Amino acid sequence: MAKNQITDRDIQVAISVYKYRYLTTAQIQRLHFTGSTQMAYRRLRVLIAGDYLMPFNAPGIDERIYCLAQNGVQMVASALRVSPEDLNWTRPTRMPKDYYFLRHFIQLNDFRITLTQACEASEDVSLLGFIPEYYGQPTVDGGVRKYIRDVVCDMHDIARRINHTPDGVTALSQHGTAALFFIEIDRGTEVVSNEEKGFLKAIRFYLNYLVDEKRPYQRYCEDFKCAPFKGFRLLFVTTSTTRLDNMRQAATTLEFHYAKAKRFIWLTTFDQIATHDLFHPIWLSADAADEQRYHIISPQT
Repeated sequence: MAKNQITDRDIQVAISVYKYRYLTTAQIQRLHFTGSTQMAYRRLRVLIAGDYLMPFNAPGIDERIYCLAQNGVQMVASALRVSPEDLNWTRPTRMPKDYYFLRHFIQLNDFRITLTQACEASEDVSLLGFIPEYYGQPTVDGGVRKYIRDVVCDMHDIARRINHTPDGVTALSQHGTAALFFIEIDRGTEVVSNEEKGFLKAIRFYLNYLVDEKRPYQRYCEDFKCAPFKGFRLLFVTTSTTRLDNMRQAATTLEFHYAKAKRFIWLTTFDQIATHDLFHPIWLSADAADEQRYHIISPQT
């Protein structure tokens, strides 16, 4: 094989970068070059030289980050058997440099990769799809509306509305039954105890979203091509056990007419995900009185 010949794996790398938007070298290696660092660097150099991938660096982030380049768009479209226009990709005029944005983005992709690989390794769990926060739809005025952004009424004051955009939405299928999950990545920078912003605002949104009689989350049945959901779970991943405990205490003191709804909100830490299988009982509910550890799927018997 000629050194610069594009391989099937190269095409899969480009598809992953398109699907994830930005990937680091380590993330690309996790997805496609397990145990072969030198091969990963070699093939990335080929993809960069051929204008399939565009690398960039950002302040405070040691790793190189990659996004799709012009020839990569053509290659991905051909592999997916769609037109380049169908990919809704536009060449970036400048690369993002904001440290907090990129670290958050990278950590969300880390979670998504971990979830994807856990499903691939499972005998009975499949990933039905993953919709990231940045996915949008064009508006009539030329803007873009975030697809997973939603608004609910506050059950304690119906004149108030709470809007929120999750970091991601995903669905898993086990034994033919689909389960819906919302994903939140907490980097420890948001306030915990203010009901009008940060963590508690998100919790207020999800509590009201869960008990809304219109079941607005059922709109995702069409996206994931499945039967109606029985409900959903919120998965909150945070930085430390101390912060997790503080978040649980804050959520517990938050008044809500249906107290058990807080047990649909599950939290864990990045360390727990890194050291345990994602499907192990590493999740604690937002009710600090609840000592049970939860699986996000039914444990095998």
